[in-house]
Amino acid sequence: MSAIENFKSSFRVKASTVFACVLLMLLYRFMSGTLITGLAGFCCGLEYGNVFYHLFIKTGIPALILSSHSVSVFFDFCLFGLPVLLLLTQRNVFSVLFTAVAVIYFLLFNMVTAHFYHGFFAAIIISIPFWTKNERHFNLLWEGVRYYLLYVFASAALWKIFRGSVFYQEQLSNILKHQQLDMLLQQPLSYQASCVQYLIVHPEISHVVLIANVVVQLCFGVGFFTKKFDSLLFILACIFCAANYFVMGITSTELLVLNLTLLNWEKIEALLSNKMLLQQSS
Repeated sequence: MSAIENFKSSFRVKASTVFACVLLMLLYRFMSGTLITGLAGFCCGLEYGNVFYHLFIKTGIPALILSSHSVSVFFDFCLFGLPVLLLLTQRNVFSVLFTAVAVIYFLLFNMVTAHFYHGFFAAIIISIPFWTKNERHFNLLWEGVRYYLLYVFASAALWKIFRGSVFYQEQLSNILKHQQLDMLLQQPLSYQASCVQYLIVHPEISHVVLIANVVVQLCFGVGFFTKKFDSLLFILACIFCAANYFVMGITSTELLVLNLTLLNWEKIEALLSNKMLLQQSS
């Protein structure tokens, strides 16, 4: 197989995996009523809270989309349809269009909810490498997404260290009192509530949990120097997101789509090629 054919195969496998995950992400949001059709009719809570969002409102795009059911349906259709078209045609123009529509949705979601939620930004970032079918450019952008993932984790640890919050024993205990208040009031007898209550009452234990959190995040700094531990970082990211939800009640699973850049794609493509050869020979 030539180098060009190898890249085409690699592009197809990565695109199929990435956008299948993105479609699952969108499906979950659709089922929970948080896609654009679910936001239609609501006002923008961040209109005056951020200069960039204020300028975006001035363009008239949010009002056009949120005030029209047919336009919001069209945008949701584009969010689902463009990844499908990319997978069917392998034409990078559909990735460019998806990124543009996804950015608009990302801004609208944050504006309506009045919250700077970053999870869906992962879908935007990982769609960028598929803008091009030039092997060198694609690989550079793919590596860039990997470095962005490493930065997200490592910078979060450094932020806690430089602010000194990791050295304050009651930091996590105090955060949990506010972060998990609804869960403690609504489900006080649940196993999760019991664990949270224990961490609140025992700040010395919650401090150890916070330090472990920072250590895990710092581990991603190793990825800037070597790829030898990417498999371990993949597992750590999954564990971190699961623990973050259980302890803090923060859903960050959408960030895991960036984890795909930590996989050994040469092995995956080799396994798929061997499987195809076995099917052809049988």
